[in-house]
Amino acid sequence: MDIFKRSQRKFRSLPRSLASAIRSLPFERIENRRSLINNPYLQKRRNGISVDSYSELRKSILHRSLPTKILQRYPTKEFPLNACAFLVASSTYYILVLTNNCSTLILFNKDKELYRIDLSHLLISVNDLCWSSNANLFYLGGYSVYTFNPSKLNLFVIKQIEIKTGEWIVSITIDKNDLYLLYSSNRTRIERRSILFNYQIDKQWFAKDFLRSKDFLAQCIRVNQANQLGLTIKQKTGQWRIDVFETVDFKRIIRCVLSDEIIPGMRNCLLMPYEQYWLAIHNCTYPKKIILIDRNGKIQDKLSIDVPNGLINLCLLDNHWIVMICKDKLKLYSLQ
Repeated sequence: MDIFKRSQRKFRSLPRSLASAIRSLPFERIENRRSLINNPYLQKRRNGISVDSYSELRKSILHRSLPTKILQRYPTKEFPLNACAFLVASSTYYILVLTNNCSTLILFNKDKELYRIDLSHLLISVNDLCWSSNANLFYLGGYSVYTFNPSKLNLFVIKQIEIKTGEWIVSITIDKNDLYLLYSSNRTRIERRSILFNYQIDKQWFAKDFLRSKDFLAQCIRVNQANQLGLTIKQKTGQWRIDVFETVDFKRIIRCVLSDEIIPGMRNCLLMPYEQYWLAIHNCTYPKKIILIDRNGKIQDKLSIDVPNGLINLCLLDNHWIVMICKDKLKLYSLQ
């Protein structure tokens, strides 16, 4: 029996996404069992990682701190924004920040601020940002949908996506070649559009598909690595809830009420996928809260952050850093 089959049981104790990734790395078949024992250098994956390092890899994964614990530490790096902000997105290299009044785009990498781009003459309004690794572009959604190229520093309107008067994009997210748009209007809906096919509408879900009679509005959408769509929802009671749907048939698989705290008028409950978890960024409480939700919809941890007169937001940089916008500062927390 080859090494992969003998080790299969060990993978069951790993998080699903990591176990899948490790399973996808095939072992070389070793026909001579005696040489396998006597020559450990033959025990290698095709990517060069030895089988003997498996236990160390597994140990490091299983002992990795929860993100709510990491965010309690002092930030590894911190940069001033010189303006209040809460819109942020990142690629494997770049971090893009948009100030609250949509007047300035600020581009960073993990080491420094790179550029500031003045947008004040454009009079644009943006509510959300995301990154597309397939298109190598940032997407911005508001009263129009824009792309921003961090290499060329240019901003373009996507003319194929026409937004009618009285409508606007509340939230925007990407899954491979699918662009998801959450609209706010009398016709609240989620659209899925294809990046490959000139942004044609592939599917639409209307309010009746994701809001219930006791719900007031939907705020933020994100897609995780399992192709599940998470959605923050404000109920008419003022409470916020996280619902998660399968993107294939839009079947609701998770419903999680975040807290009983109610702050009237607040609409900034955001979301970030993290491995098999969801992180709710709850700006609608005081102090602000970051709430860790597992794949079964159970709250695993909460972190309170005191940010008077400001908002917080999170994103991941290259799966090695948690990026936090905290009012007028950009903070980076290492996951290593």
